Amino acid sequence: MDLTPADTAWVANSHIGQAIAGLPHPSAASFGESLDSAAALSSQYPGGRVVFTVYGPFDQLNGTMLALQ
Repeated sequence: MDLTPADTAWVANSHIGQAIAGLPHPSAASFGESLDSAAALSSQYPGGRVVFTVYGPFDQLNGTMLALQ
C-alpha cells in the first residue's frame, strides 16, 4: 500500500497505529508502532509518504515498510 502525503499526515495525526497495535494478532504491535513512527517521520516533509507491503498467511504475516520523503 502506498499512502498519499495526505493519508500519511492523517495517520501521523490520528495515531491509528496505536489502535492497530492493540489488535489480537502477533504482528499487530510491531506493525502499529512502525506505522506510527514512519508516518510521524514522513509527515515532516512536503510530499512525504509511507509505503508498506504485507504478505503471508494471516497467522504468519510478514512485510516491509518505508518512510519516504
